[in-house]
Amino acid sequence: MRNLSILRDSICKFPVEKGDHDVRLCTDSDTSHIYAADVTHSTVCCLSGLNQVLWTRNLRENLEDTSDDSLGPRSRVAGVAYLQELEALCITATGGEILLVQGPKEVQEVGKLQEGIICSAWSPDQEFLAICTGSRQLVLMNKEWEVLAEDSVDAVHEPEDDIPSELNVSNGASITWRGDGKYFATVSAPAGSDVASSLRVWQTEGCALHAVGKTPSMGLYTVLAWQPNGRHLYAAHAQGPHHRVVLYETNGLEHGGFDVPRSGRLTQLSWSSNSELLAVVLTNATAGDKQGNEDVLQIWHRSNWHWYLKQEQVYAEGQGVRVRWDEVAALRLHVASGAGWYRQVDLAMERTVSRSGTAAVVDGATLLLTPLQRALVPPPMCAVAAVFPHSVQCLAFGTHQGHEVVAGVTSSNELIVVQAKEGDLWEPTTEAELDDMETEGIQQAVIQPHTVALAGPLVEGAIIRSIVWLTGSSSLLVIGTPVPEEGGGEQEHTDILQQLSISWEDGTEQPTATATTTERASGCIRIAEAAAHEGALLQMQDGSMWTYASRDDEGLSPCGPGANFPMPCPFMVPTPLAALQHLGGDTAPAVGLSEGGQLYWGSAPIQGACTSVAVRGQGPGGPFLLYTTRDNMLHTLPFALLGLQSAKPAQLAPKPGMPANKGLGAGKYDNLYTAMHAAMRPQGAQGARDITIRAVEQGARLLAAPPDGVRVVLQMPRGNLEGICPRVLVLAGIAAHLQVHEYGEAFELTSNNRVDLNVIVDYAWPQFLTHAEDFVGEVEYDQDIVDLLTSLKKESVTNEGGMYAAAMPPPPSQPEADRSSPSLTDVSANDQEAVQQDVSHANKIELVARALRGALLASPGGQGRFLKPILATYAVVGDLEGALGIIKEVKERQLAADEGTPPGGEGTGKGSDGDDDLQLGQASLTAEQGLKHMLLTVDVERLYRTALGMYDIQLAYMVVAHSQRDPGEYLMELQQLVKAPTEGLRRHAMDLHLARFDRALHHLVHAGQDHFPKALQLARAKGLLRELLHLVGDRAEDRKAVLGVYGEVLSQRNMQEDSALAFTAAQDLPRALQAYKVAGHWQMALTLAGRLGWQEAQVKRLAAELVDGLSSLGNLAGAAAVAVHYLADLDNGVTLLTQAREWREALRLAYKHGRDDLVDTVIAPASAEAAASTVSDVREERERVSKYLTRLKEVRHKRSAMQAALAADDEEAQPSGRDFDDTASEASSAVSGMSAYQGSTTTGTSSVTGSSGRPASTVGGKKPHKRKQKKDKSGRIRQGSPEEERALGQHIAALAPSPKQLTEAGQLAELLTLLGHEADARVLQQQLSSLLAEQQAAQQFITDNPPPEVSTQQKQHQQHTQNATAKQAAASVVDWKWDILRPVTMPLWPG
Repeated sequence: MRNLSILRDSICKFPVEKGDHDVRLCTDSDTSHIYAADVTHSTVCCLSGLNQVLWTRNLRENLEDTSDDSLGPRSRVAGVAYLQELEALCITATGGEILLVQGPKEVQEVGKLQEGIICSAWSPDQEFLAICTGSRQLVLMNKEWEVLAEDSVDAVHEPEDDIPSELNVSNGASITWRGDGKYFATVSAPAGSDVASSLRVWQTEGCALHAVGKTPSMGLYTVLAWQPNGRHLYAAHAQGPHHRVVLYETNGLEHGGFDVPRSGRLTQLSWSSNSELLAVVLTNATAGDKQGNEDVLQIWHRSNWHWYLKQEQVYAEGQGVRVRWDEVAALRLHVASGAGWYRQVDLAMERTVSRSGTAAVVDGATLLLTPLQRALVPPPMCAVAAVFPHSVQCLAFGTHQGHEVVAGVTSSNELIVVQAKEGDLWEPTTEAELDDMETEGIQQAVIQPHTVALAGPLVEGAIIRSIVWLTGSSSLLVIGTPVPEEGGGEQEHTDILQQLSISWEDGTEQPTATATTTERASGCIRIAEAAAHEGALLQMQDGSMWTYASRDDEGLSPCGPGANFPMPCPFMVPTPLAALQHLGGDTAPAVGLSEGGQLYWGSAPIQGACTSVAVRGQGPGGPFLLYTTRDNMLHTLPFALLGLQSAKPAQLAPKPGMPANKGLGAGKYDNLYTAMHAAMRPQGAQGARDITIRAVEQGARLLAAPPDGVRVVLQMPRGNLEGICPRVLVLAGIAAHLQVHEYGEAFELTSNNRVDLNVIVDYAWPQFLTHAEDFVGEVEYDQDIVDLLTSLKKESVTNEGGMYAAAMPPPPSQPEADRSSPSLTDVSANDQEAVQQDVSHANKIELVARALRGALLASPGGQGRFLKPILATYAVVGDLEGALGIIKEVKERQLAADEGTPPGGEGTGKGSDGDDDLQLGQASLTAEQGLKHMLLTVDVERLYRTALGMYDIQLAYMVVAHSQRDPGEYLMELQQLVKAPTEGLRRHAMDLHLARFDRALHHLVHAGQDHFPKALQLARAKGLLRELLHLVGDRAEDRKAVLGVYGEVLSQRNMQEDSALAFTAAQDLPRALQAYKVAGHWQMALTLAGRLGWQEAQVKRLAAELVDGLSSLGNLAGAAAVAVHYLADLDNGVTLLTQAREWREALRLAYKHGRDDLVDTVIAPASAEAAASTVSDVREERERVSKYLTRLKEVRHKRSAMQAALAADDEEAQPSGRDFDDTASEASSAVSGMSAYQGSTTTGTSSVTGSSGRPASTVGGKKPHKRKQKKDKSGRIRQGSPEEERALGQHIAALAPSPKQLTEAGQLAELLTLLGHEADARVLQQQLSSLLAEQQAAQQFITDNPPPEVSTQQKQHQQHTQNATAKQAAASVVDWKWDILRPVTMPLWPG
């Protein structure tokens, strides 16, 4: 849906001789020179790219000062081509001459064919020259002028006798090459005929015939053009009074074509270098009944398998027009005429779309109109067609009295206007118009335009290039290129700007135009409506921007440097008025897209590698700029953010060499832009694209972004249209609807575009709670309400961290009272109180379900009409019992209403088959339909178990019967439940089946005393004995039975104390005594023995057993007490106390009972042994503390040295003037895992080299043994490992003495002093004091110098530090030092 417009149009004259002329063109892509050869007079003219004549040479004349070759007097130019390698012009002539022209005085004949030359053509790589001779022989030569092959070109078939005489073709043959040079095609007319009878395709290698094309009975014209991409070969033939261009495959088969709507003689077909445009040249052409001697140039374009006539230029001279496409600039066309003028036309493909989204497509004299805002009609179809009298050259959209209007200029320089019926409504809509179309069999609506009456020729007879409606007026601005005057020479290239005032007088259908002002401008390439003032915007060929004021005497005025494009931009779109008003007066007036794909907003670069651009002028979220890129991405940006493009990610950064973006409004939306980038990154998907970017199909191009909507129209490479909704526009539209409480439109927009439905609830929370009735009243189907309920989730999608956080515009402010306590008139008072207490998102699902339930019940029809969503309000909060209760209630009402009513009566809707969504307002749903709906979202097993939990067998069977499962699976179970003798036992069975054992136990206990044994068995099996105790109450026998079983269970769980207490409560004292004995509680065991009245012998046996048991359990002090007090065994008691390190108690008992001998025989030897062991252990631990601390200091010293070396290397590697924060952080991370004895680094849990020098073993072994070794080695310090520093700190912290050890050492020093070993006691105390001081000093060093560890290791280090500090604090509280044993430092006195 693109049209062809003229960017630049320059014309110049070159000298020619009088008479009939025909020209041939070629170009030099290196120097941009154009060579025009006069076929008749054999004159060559060289023109520059600026349309200046550089030199001319008549090839029939010999110059006096040279020995150049020349053509014969009757020889004419047959072909012309510029050879890049030879830097010469190659000319073939009908006399057989082959000339090389390297300037006006350098002409050389390199060969001559005696048969003459009809036509010639060089291969695309200029390696081969194909020539058709006068004897219809095909000669293939190479660039060294050697003949490679010869063959006959003529077909055997004779032409038909009834060929019309007007089909007189000047050339007798034509040759064209495929783009890759592997094939070329020929068509030639037999001698004495003007029409070719055959089309032949030849292989370049060996000049072998590849295929013969099937030709029509009327024959082919001797014109050929092979598409440069090699897809099709194009030829032409007559079809009635007109012509038809046909397509051929390489194998010679015909592949469609199109008709040329003019008569005359078709003389040339020429393809653009990008294979997009086909130029067709006709001479002596006529249009309709009009007769004349005109040359017509038509430019065709194919899209979606339809051929569009995009441009038609009529030349009245009738002197033989020839065209050639530029080899470098694909849309540059060179046109020359035998009348002596040369024209260079720069074209551009652009879309023509109005502000309201109406697209116009030119197809010859037919203008195809489609309002994209209402319908996407795939081309070549359209909503309505306007038929012009001649082909449309240029057009423009405007408005007249609120109606859309299109003005166009035809190839005959007529100004035509066509106006919409109402607003932007073009197509017929009334019933009368549609009936008339159906009666007349019209498939396509056609409107007739009006020709504007002109007082004189448009733009002083210049060639019209483009037109535009002036903003805010009914005037047109027309731009034309003046035709040069006779005489040749250099011409002044200026454009004529003429303002036409269009008026529609009352009572007349034909509007009139009056030329008001005429201006001159140099090099204008684009014009567009100006949004900020009444006038137009003009872009010059250097990219500068000018304004034309329709009501200003100044006319043209520059816009300023900030508005100028850095380079010419063939596509230009004005900045929307809303953006200009929002951003201020210095905002650039237009957005431009250059030929290289650079997108600019004034002088500020926006994006490189762009392919198309569009603007949405107004709508939710404000004006937006949309553009596609070569990586097939669609970007949708609000104009407010365009000043931040220099701060965007790498893929949006300007290309190298582009000017820096100074930012129009930069810094205003930094936070918003960052938030928008993060909006489309759900949890766990950090690589997701941001909300402003989405992928599109390869080759898709933007066509329009209609205002006040969220849809964007793209045209695919095939030509069809597709409408997509960018997420940023969708979210803005949803927010706009929610702000005015249009929940129906918001829901439709959300569901259609796969937006999370939670946005309807979360936006402006808790606004939805107060407008639940509005939502229920506006949605169309009850299933829509269900969809919203089932999609609810606890997290907010609009709060910080949500999926759409900050991607939507902020909600309008509302009073604090409205936010904190929404009014829910349709819920109960208790519900209102609960809502008022907490409206946070933590209770969102419950609050929304409650609000919707109240709104649904309050709506007309209530429960019967909205059964599905009401059930969903219970299901989403997990209240399946409430939902089944509603179904049961509906079913009961249904049965009550059906009494005396035949089945299937009123109110049953569609019965059991009504599973489709019901539109709001239809009949009420039945209980079965509601149950079936629940079964779609809730597992049948879950519903079945819930129904059983309600103790309703009928409801449970109803669930099973309407599910997809076989009811027989559940029937036997339900029958067993029905057979239960009592209701209590039935409920017990149901609860037992549902594994609700507490309820089952309750029902079983209350079923009677006969079921108590079964209840006791159930309680023991399911761990419900405590609950059973509560249920039996004051029944003494039952309590004893339960307590006895409870004690056994506790004993099995090795909870002996609890077991003993249970047996005691059950009055089972023997088993309670046994439990206390096993638990080691000798006091309670001996107490129960006394309570049971045991004899002394029995008590002593029990005491002996307790001594053995307590000794095995490690309770030596308790064993000593039992031995002394119940067995009178003082020797054994004192011995056990020394083993327990209870020195004071051992001494007390020995002296109390007068056993001084025990002090010498038991206590003294044990204390000496304990003192020696303690001193030895303390000395060993002091050595370990010293060794670990020394090693730790050494490791940290080496680590600091390596860290400094790395920092120095990084500083040398980095350039000066840079910030090294990031580098320093990386170096610190690297050093944290580096060993002082290795060259490897370790980060986290991975390492390059292991801590040991051995490689990892791959030999299998005993896995349990390996796991045990790994566990045993976990606490070892591995020297040189990355974790050595941390392990050293942990070991030093673990060497701190515990408070118990210090207390025992204090008592031991006291005993040694008592026994007369004061020196030994002093050594013991001083050694332990030294250990404690050294360990505390080492720990303080570790605390003051923590290692730079990773997070997990740092936590472990902090934990060990805290543990060590706690141990030191506890040790400082223990009073264990004796003052007399402290060391004394004596000063050294003199003498």
